Amino acid sequence: MNAINKTLAALLLATGLTGAALADSVASNAPYAVGSFGQQADQGSSAYSQAFAMPADTVLEAIQWWGFHGVDSGGPAFDNFAVSLGGQLQVGTLTSVAVTAADGSYLYDLYTLDVVDSPLTATSLSIVNDSGDVEWYWQSAAAVGNPGQASASEVAFRLLGHDAPVPSIPEPGSLMLMLLGLAALGAAGARRRA
Repeated sequence: MNAINKTLAALLLATGLTGAALADSVASNAPYAVGSFGQQADQGSSAYSQAFAMPADTVLEAIQWWGFHGVDSGGPAFDNFAVSLGGQLQVGTLTSVAVTAADGSYLYDLYTLDVVDSPLTATSLSIVNDSGDVEWYWQSAAAVGNPGQASASEVAFRLLGHDAPVPSIPEPGSLMLMLLGLAALGAAGARRRA
């Protein structure tokens, strides 16, 4: 790293202009982990949504949920998920991975929709596998107080994000340090050209 890059990095650290923290779970319902049990959420069912408490000042990075295909489903090749937060359709890159029990048997899939980072303002999540060729179930959450039992009314999801950065105004000393650093950069550039 050359001297100019080192100086800029030091200035960014000194003034607090660095990036936000990595994604963390900001709202979630853990899945029932004993077996496949859930709410039907496909084209053949009525819309289903899950309410949650919105964390203040949060930036959303990804939406995760658990679910599985029924016996009358065409399978994952026909998946067409419509994911909405507070009624607003979410778009992004969708990936999935199979989740298995301790004995290796299939339980359900974990889906991740990586979205463009944006402030989280919704208090409900709706997920529908909107395809006429699938029978899909949104995995139930574990019952509160009894993770060995499935909740009859809540489904499993996780919202990933981070605290929104608080805009900060540099203190006069930090501002002076930044101006001196920029002046030093300018002087070093002028010496090199001479």
